[in-house]
Amino acid sequence: MTTTEQPTPYEADYPPVKVKARLPQGVRLDVRVRVERAQPAAVPHPRPERSEAAWKAWVRANAGGVLLAAALAVYLLVRFIGLDAFPIYFFTDEAVQTVRAAELVRDDFSSGDEYLPTYFNNGGQYNLGVSVYLQVIPYLLFGKSVWVTRGVSVLVGLIAALAAAGMLRRSFGVQHAWAGVLLLSLTPAWFLHSRTAFETVEATAFYAAFLYFYLRYRGGQPRALYAAALMAALAFYTYSPAQVVVAVSVALLAVSDARYHWQQRGVVLRALGLGLILLLPYARFYFNHPDENYRHLEILRSYWLQDIPAVEKLRLYFSEYLKGLNPLYWFAPNNQDLARHLMKGYAHLWQPSLPFFILGLGMALRRIRRPEYRALLIALLAAPTGAALVGIGITRTLFMVIPAAVLTALGLTAVLDRAQRRWKAGWLPALVWLLLAAANLGMLTDALRNGPLWYRDYGLEGMQYGAPQIFQQIDEYLAENPGTQLMLSPSWANGTHVLMQFFSADPAPYELGSIVGYFNEHRPLDEQMVFVMIPEELEDVRASGKFTNLHIDQVLDYPDGRPGFYFVRLRYVDEIDAILAEEKAARQVLQSSLVTILGSEARVEYSALDMGRIEDLFDGDTGSITRGMEANPLRVEIYFDRPKTISSLTLRVGGVATRVIARLYDAEGHDPLTLDKTVNENPLPRDVGLSLDQPMEVLRVEIEVLSVNDGEPAHVHLWEIAFK
Repeated sequence: MTTTEQPTPYEADYPPVKVKARLPQGVRLDVRVRVERAQPAAVPHPRPERSEAAWKAWVRANAGGVLLAAALAVYLLVRFIGLDAFPIYFFTDEAVQTVRAAELVRDDFSSGDEYLPTYFNNGGQYNLGVSVYLQVIPYLLFGKSVWVTRGVSVLVGLIAALAAAGMLRRSFGVQHAWAGVLLLSLTPAWFLHSRTAFETVEATAFYAAFLYFYLRYRGGQPRALYAAALMAALAFYTYSPAQVVVAVSVALLAVSDARYHWQQRGVVLRALGLGLILLLPYARFYFNHPDENYRHLEILRSYWLQDIPAVEKLRLYFSEYLKGLNPLYWFAPNNQDLARHLMKGYAHLWQPSLPFFILGLGMALRRIRRPEYRALLIALLAAPTGAALVGIGITRTLFMVIPAAVLTALGLTAVLDRAQRRWKAGWLPALVWLLLAAANLGMLTDALRNGPLWYRDYGLEGMQYGAPQIFQQIDEYLAENPGTQLMLSPSWANGTHVLMQFFSADPAPYELGSIVGYFNEHRPLDEQMVFVMIPEELEDVRASGKFTNLHIDQVLDYPDGRPGFYFVRLRYVDEIDAILAEEKAARQVLQSSLVTILGSEARVEYSALDMGRIEDLFDGDTGSITRGMEANPLRVEIYFDRPKTISSLTLRVGGVATRVIARLYDAEGHDPLTLDKTVNENPLPRDVGLSLDQPMEVLRVEIEVLSVNDGEPAHVHLWEIAFK
């Protein structure tokens, strides 16, 4: 027997042995050879080196996973760097998450009569849920911190990136799943909001996880439906518009995949049972607060509550819904949303990705018979459904970024795969990864460097800048000036009392209040009192002629260098009492106007207004508001041109404790009929009805609306006066 094969490295140590044997016919020889050779102890055999071809094969097999891990690292990097610096505001809707978590811990995880409450109050409405619970453990570990509060949201938002990558790899078979992570990270609307603690971010992340697990269920893993149900519930309980988005998505997916659901009916029935259990907290909440959904729409001034035909409401709904699907809203910079929710010069979706989004959308439409593509299109169609109940806004429609990112990644990877096959360029995915990562870092650099100067309105109507800065400066000022009575203006942000709870000890060593309260009433004022004012208030102080010895101790500047907050000491002028008496007399003088009421023109005399028009009180629109400038009570006197038959009147008043008095005069000169009603404080505006025992011919009506707990001057709000 001979051999001509090349010896392996180990065969070289054992030279081949030639054996010849002649055997009789029919005889079989079985030869077994065992060769043992002792190896020198000091010279072990080296491990064979991996060949270049083997390395290339390993790289090809694992490159996708390596790039995906690196993409996730980039995602986290561009969020945690400068997390407390951009966005430049720390909004009350962020602070309230940790404040409510701290209160939950303080109250032994109860709120009112509810243990582990379903929702928490925020600005007079119950719209916080899971997002508060997510902050409990971080609060217990680290206390109240901007970085920690936002960091929790960042980590929950990472679920969205993982879900996008998981859908691409497992459901669509995309090798370059990292593209979904980097494209989502580059989406300006997501880039901005995923660096905040707004609950819309967490709801969107849970919705993305719901889609991922649903596609796993639809792809042959039935038990994944249980996880999908859990993620849908988390989204549902995190953000109110998510309730509609989740419900619509579930309904459309149920119809779309009905045949498959029937095949998996055992799993589906158990998932429905799980869903019913997950709805129990909502059922408890609805039982305890049956009017809350109505009140929520009322606060948002939804057209669904207006007195218009149902057909018109549906028209408005679909008009808003189509706005949420309009490519111009997503791919062109807009001024429709508040500046706080925009990145100047950027669209909501990353503009360079538009061609790939169109390609991905086309792929989904062509392959609509495949369940994974149908689910993606359903998510796209469901995204604006919750926002359309009130009005399209990026926070309410943020769900759109998930199907948009996945569709864009499908388009991009299709082009990438084709280019690789054509040019045999194995390096191309790494190059695209580098370009997307560089774009992420470029967006981060732009936001941190230029973001503070994108919008120059830093006050209440704009960025509401300054919460971390002003509270820190107040602490330092009080430490340097013990015994100071400091009053911080609340007029620069919404919910400044929540911000005070977040940044200051309880009780705070200062109080919230404005110098405006000292304009029309002589209050104690001494040298130990310091007012932290915004620029508009300082201008009013100087223009009022009521103060002297004005001294500015410190100034906190806005990012553009303009003064933003002033620490001011001052005192009244000597003749302040005479000035205030003269102004009080002037407040009693009524304005006069002609207004159409009950079909004819009437003369209306009323206290001076600083918001709205007197006509707004009689236009039948409960959304239009008027506000008295100073008078409390606010007076409205109506003189009809001829007697009107009246059986009742209804006034739409604010949420403060309010007393309404109406005096009705007939044409005969009799004593007036007086109607008097008081309503207690309520978080929302409400109707106060005054009914007559029987209809009356009325020629003149005098109405007084008194804010019970306020003195004069005060702003009295009034929405509507309606007669029947």
